[in-house]
Amino acid sequence: MTADEVRELFSAAYDGELDAQQKPAFEAAFARDAELAGEYAAFRAMLEGARNDPAETPAPDLLPGVQRRLRARSRGRFYSDKFAERAGIGLWNPLLFAVAMVAVVALAWLAYSYLQGIELQHVPR
Repeated sequence: MTADEVRELFSAAYDGELDAQQKPAFEAAFARDAELAGEYAAFRAMLEGARNDPAETPAPDLLPGVQRRLRARSRGRFYSDKFAERAGIGLWNPLLFAVAMVAVVALAWLAYSYLQGIELQHVPR
């Protein structure tokens, strides 16, 4: 059995899934190659360390950082932050609203004045 074939069986040997023919050949390969035996020992230590790790840390959320960098590099073309763009209302929106409200009040006053003038002309004296 070659060293590569033995490496392919590391996982099966760790899980105890080697058959009767593979197990003696697997162990004989370690007797021939001390480096291969060290690799298997490191493999087992890694798996046992992963199983016994009490503090599994969650994967970091990389999406906001990636989107922020894409937005900066594309100068807002990709992943633009619509909420932030609307949050800075500026001067134009309130100014336009105020002008529209003055126009509505002026039209209402003119319409009321016009209607009052028509009524005064048709009232018999």
